[in-house]
Amino acid sequence: MRITEKSKRWWDEEVSEQLKITRDTRRGKGSNRNLDQAARIKRWKMEKDKIRMLVREKKKECWQAFCKENGEKDPWEIVKWAKDPWHLKATMGDLTDTMGVPLKTDNEKKNGLIRDHFGWRNEGRIVDEIEEERERYSGLTGISQEKMEELVRKALAGTSNKSAPGPDGIGYKLIKRVLDLELGRKLIREVAENLVKGKIPKEWQHSKVVMIPKLGKDHSKTKGWRPINLINCIGKLGEKVVADRLQESGLLHRHQFGSVKGRSATEAALRVVTRAQRCMAAEGAVGWNFWDVKEGFQNVREEDVIRELEKSKEGKKWIPWVKEFFRAREFELEWDGKVRGKKRTNIRALPRSPFLPVIFLIWMAPIITKMEEALKTDGLHSTSNFHHM
Repeated sequence: MRITEKSKRWWDEEVSEQLKITRDTRRGKGSNRNLDQAARIKRWKMEKDKIRMLVREKKKECWQAFCKENGEKDPWEIVKWAKDPWHLKATMGDLTDTMGVPLKTDNEKKNGLIRDHFGWRNEGRIVDEIEEERERYSGLTGISQEKMEELVRKALAGTSNKSAPGPDGIGYKLIKRVLDLELGRKLIREVAENLVKGKIPKEWQHSKVVMIPKLGKDHSKTKGWRPINLINCIGKLGEKVVADRLQESGLLHRHQFGSVKGRSATEAALRVVTRAQRCMAAEGAVGWNFWDVKEGFQNVREEDVIRELEKSKEGKKWIPWVKEFFRAREFELEWDGKVRGKKRTNIRALPRSPFLPVIFLIWMAPIITKMEEALKTDGLHSTSNFHHM
């Protein structure tokens, strides 16, 4: 089904039946034939009010179901369909942070939102990449300029024209439009050159964080607002190339499915169900455990990821690039359609990055291995698949 602005997914048989009743009343059909004109008009207005209220209720239920289904998986999908996309008809008033401190001015709100949603990790990247630190890994990518440009063009072909641009206002659609012009060729060349060198220009990492209210949450609290991180598409283009290369590095666990090419969530569910059915058919017992890694992306540690990349020939090539990916970055904070200031963080925001899911899987892979070893030590047989949404 292709959803458009004219789609009426809330329309059902109950609405159709009420519409028929309203029309019959206006035309004097059925049980309304014996009514005089004044009584018929009075009933028609009553039935018309009924359908108006019914449509309003159906739309509300449809929107709430849509938000519940897509909210955690892809918050931007909700923003895209909202009539008032940046603040969803909600204006940010006075707030209270997680410690109960009231926030009234824009500056207080900005600092409170950043502290509760982002913050600064003391054991993380404190200063920008030191050039001397790069010498150990410099020149290890081993990919020619021509080959890298081909990879960048391939990554661009797989992007969506509807993807939101970052602070620079340049979206994938614009990049594709100028691809055959000199400007487009220079852009592809520049992205490829930086990838070959294992570098990320700081400008590419600038982002805009838009605060939108969470559905059903208390909007007078900082945690009642969700940060949507809009990253510059040029930077994301480079991230897509590295993400694709690291998926072929052999660092992922065989039971990881989410965000892995060629492994769908449906396949993960099918494998688990099939194994469980076979076990039960043999009169065995089956137990399923479900874990949720709280704030998984924000808790990924640079030192752990580098340690894993050292284990793979392909992974080693991208260590300089990954180290720059983890450096502190600057972002704009916006709510109610207005930028309220700039800040820096070394903790990942709620991401729109194509690279973070892959780096999260690499970080999680040894943890899953240890879990499997613990199960074998206890004499249990693991049939679990691990799927990241």
